Amino acid sequence: MATPEERISVSETEITTLKESDVKQWLAIDKLQNRLPIWATTVISLLTFFVGCTSTYAVMLARLRG
Repeated sequence: MATPEERISVSETEITTLKESDVKQWLAIDKLQNRLPIWATTVISLLTFFVGCTSTYAVMLARLRG
């Protein structure tokens, strides 16, 4: 059977682990709240798509002509 000192040591370790986990959870929540709005992400994605399509089309035309 564990001595009182061993039980206290284990409890302190568990408390420290829980505190670290709590801090990590709050950091994750903070990152989620500070992200871009959905509309901004959608606009950036569409712009990236159109730039990719345009550059691909330009390369294809350059190869056909040259």
